[in-house]
Amino acid sequence: MNSKHTKEQAREFLKQEALKEINEHTDFIKLQDKVFCVFAKYGLQLKAKKEKFLIGDEWNDPASKDMLMKRITQFLNENMN
Repeated sequence: MNSKHTKEQAREFLKQEALKEINEHTDFIKLQDKVFCVFAKYGLQLKAKKEKFLIGDEWNDPASKDMLMKRITQFLNENMN
């Protein structure tokens, strides 16, 4: 087994780990806090703050979870490079 990974593979692994950590969180009320903590873990909290990523009424609406997860995935794809 080859234990050498490319930078792209490592980045993809980190993105998947971040998404997994967010997805495993079951309490929607605290989803916004969890996303902030995960973003901070990867040094993305200032970028998210600048883009006002964590601001909006959708963070208070459990029906918005799928849409939020798509936005989170897009944010990670754009910023973990």
